[in-house]
Amino acid sequence: MQRTLNALLLASALFVASPAWADTVYNVSKVIITGNKSVTTDKLMAVVQEHPGSKVTVADIQADLAAITKVLEDSHVAGSVNVSVRTEGALSEIIFAVNDQGTYTPQVTTVAPKLDAEIFDGNASIPTATLATATGLKPGDDLSNAKILAAEQAIIAAYKGAKLPVGMAISGENKQLANGTVDVYWHIVETKAAKKPKDTSDQGAVSE
Repeated sequence: MQRTLNALLLASALFVASPAWADTVYNVSKVIITGNKSVTTDKLMAVVQEHPGSKVTVADIQADLAAITKVLEDSHVAGSVNVSVRTEGALSEIIFAVNDQGTYTPQVTTVAPKLDAEIFDGNASIPTATLATATGLKPGDDLSNAKILAAEQAIIAAYKGAKLPVGMAISGENKQLANGTVDVYWHIVETKAAKKPKDTSDQGAVSE
């Protein structure tokens, strides 16, 4: 007698047994893993709880099927796992057949952090609201290095456009919050602008 359970890698879809079959207890004579090429048998056997001499139910077999599937998923193996129970007399062999289609390179998707707030300090000459408007950044915006650099240049431009008698230096600092959003701190240092030297050239000389 042979019955089959299926689990697709990356989908983790386990066969749901009928009530009658679910209550069946199997006396395990042997556990076999076949078809695995990308992961060693020892590594897969290490997560299997059943062993020769143990008594298992369909739920136990499904748990081992899930454990083997996870090892293969973590090793980025494409394919599927088929498990069958082969019973002869009072003993049963549990066979995990791996359809190993080789490993794949997982795709990593980078999610841009979102702005929580801009925080300014040192800007005694220009109101914070004016500088925040100049950067164009708003809470909830996706952040990138290019956006932050553009915001910094906008702050510098706002100071230049105001034609204030101050010089300034700016530095930025990003702090990630527990919820994954980012606060951007703008540290501004204002200095008194150097006075232009007087023109001492003799522009009113009268020629004789």
